[in-house]
Amino acid sequence: MKYKVILIFLLLINCKVNLFLRAQQVNTLYFMEDVPVRHFLNPAFQPTAGFYLSLPVVGFTQLNMGNNSFSLKDLVYKDINRLTVSFLSPTGNIPHFYNTIKSNILINNDLQTNLLSIGFRDESAYWTFSLTEKIQSSVNLPKELFQISLLGNLSSINNTYDFTNFDGDVSLYSEFALGYSKQMNEKWKIGGKLKLLVGAANLCNSNNQMTLKAGVEKWTLKGEGNVNYSGPAQISSTDNYQTYSILTPDKFADWINPSGAGAGIDVGFEYHLNEKVKLSGAINDLGFIRWTNNAHSYTYGVDYTFNGIKSLNNNASSNAFQDVYDQLIMNNQLIDSITTAFNSAISSKIVPVSYTTYTTAKINIGFEYTILQDKLSFGLLSYARLYKNNILEELTGSVNSRPLSWMNATLSYSLFNGRMSSIGAGIAIKSGIFNWFLAADYIPFEKSTLLLSDLNAGYPKTKIPIPYNTKCMNLSLGINLVFDNEVKSNRGLVRNR
Repeated sequence: MKYKVILIFLLLINCKVNLFLRAQQVNTLYFMEDVPVRHFLNPAFQPTAGFYLSLPVVGFTQLNMGNNSFSLKDLVYKDINRLTVSFLSPTGNIPHFYNTIKSNILINNDLQTNLLSIGFRDESAYWTFSLTEKIQSSVNLPKELFQISLLGNLSSINNTYDFTNFDGDVSLYSEFALGYSKQMNEKWKIGGKLKLLVGAANLCNSNNQMTLKAGVEKWTLKGEGNVNYSGPAQISSTDNYQTYSILTPDKFADWINPSGAGAGIDVGFEYHLNEKVKLSGAINDLGFIRWTNNAHSYTYGVDYTFNGIKSLNNNASSNAFQDVYDQLIMNNQLIDSITTAFNSAISSKIVPVSYTTYTTAKINIGFEYTILQDKLSFGLLSYARLYKNNILEELTGSVNSRPLSWMNATLSYSLFNGRMSSIGAGIAIKSGIFNWFLAADYIPFEKSTLLLSDLNAGYPKTKIPIPYNTKCMNLSLGINLVFDNEVKSNRGLVRNR
């Protein structure tokens, strides 16, 4: 019980600040040459159309969600008796779940949608302009948090646990990007983008220190950190965060008034070693946002000692545990008393102050080998995301087919952060002036079903498929208008000039 209560304490500290900025991409798109918006992955890439117009929202929308450690299969599975159990059940395997997670569990959610994107060719150069809305969030959970909550204190000597990396950020912002790609000669192509970032809202936190010392007689939690907020709503709090007030704007203009501004850049290259081998690389999203509107920093410090749970009966009766359970589950008396004591151990300070967040840098390195007069190619993409001291790496191999002038298809396979993941696929088709595409990196072949009525009797008896053996899901789709199409001639000029 002590382990679970300490976990509740830590979640109470971070329940308001459990998201941080992290962007993702659909790797399958990287080698799909006929997709006009492919330059979002490498600014050196030039669309094959002489001019393209990406329609609002449907022109390019991308959704990503997942984590770097576990899938549903690690949480719920069939035991030796073929009964469906969770890893926390008596017949579950808690050590197996613990061994699947990384030193830092990174949980990501990312949605971006196109409001406007255009591009046109100027001889050997290509210009692009895009306006994109992005909502990005993630949470970083240190593995030690799960060790103490699931396995308990494993050592009577080394009983200090570090939760400093328990932090996060959530952001909503607009990105204005001006891109330029230049064919330097028959081998080299370089490109870059300048970006203006306009922030709508942000909530983030960081811990300077957060440690738990789990002794035999008592547990001590010590730490300090801060929570930053900027957005259209004005948020105020009393000391120790016990009460809050939120004042929302009355005017629509105040809702859309920028809360921050910043800048960013992308740089990339494409190099043709010979007629069959092409190398490419890009560094994307090097940038920052300075948050100023209703910006506040909520600093906190905690020094709390937990001496254990005692029954109200203060005796060794057989009902002692039941007393604790009734307080904890039935009427929250125990939780209320613990929360009150915990809040008393927190010191806090609220200061109006501007602050800066940084976008997550992404690195793409690609290799492609073509055969059959460019109708078939084999690609390998190394993709890395950098955040603080964490690096998420992904390696994607793909087979790319261009059998017809109006069709481009790709089949991919990814190794996500060192563990095999799902198969991906993409297709792009041109019909008249319309070019549409659909791509995903993790197509779940194993699915479980969730009956909505099991969650609430008022819900319909509808079954929802849920991916079972994949840690991530993403999807990218779009419909674009293309004109002055030079698919074959331009591809030949670039590769075989």
